[in-house]
Amino acid sequence: MQIQLLLLGAYLILSAILWYSFLSGKLRWTFRLGPLVSLLPILTVFPPQPRFELDFFWWRIAGYITIALGVGIYLWAIREYKTVLKDGDKLIDTGPFQFVRHPMYLGIIFIYVGWWWIWAAVYAFYLGMFILAGMWLQAYIEEKIVLERSFGDQYREYRKITGMFWIK
Repeated sequence: MQIQLLLLGAYLILSAILWYSFLSGKLRWTFRLGPLVSLLPILTVFPPQPRFELDFFWWRIAGYITIALGVGIYLWAIREYKTVLKDGDKLIDTGPFQFVRHPMYLGIIFIYVGWWWIWAAVYAFYLGMFILAGMWLQAYIEEKIVLERSFGDQYREYRKITGMFWIK
């Protein structure tokens, strides 16, 4: 459990560093931290810990399906993000963004949940709930600090018709 808590602490610290660099405009070196931050929750399943007694066959199939769905959503969102931003800085409300406001986070959440289902690791699952709550908080802060300030009323209208992570 101590190793998982260290990984959770490292995840929170690295996320705070990424936010600080984003808000201060010093992004150049921090792009290398993003993949590391994303990998930390995945590593929580490997240290010794109790395992849930699940029907592994079905949970693993559900886990692989959930991971595939998450990767698909994430890649679709990245493709749409890059396509729209070629034209300049504007609010993206096409592709997966027409259904949810944060499809990249949603894809990552599906990947994490599928991964935890496959491994059925008790501590990783419980700590994962804190990580998912942190991702929700990060998305909420992103909306308040970045998106509402950048797009104003246009974003507020968009928020009324689309869900944060789920379809309205």
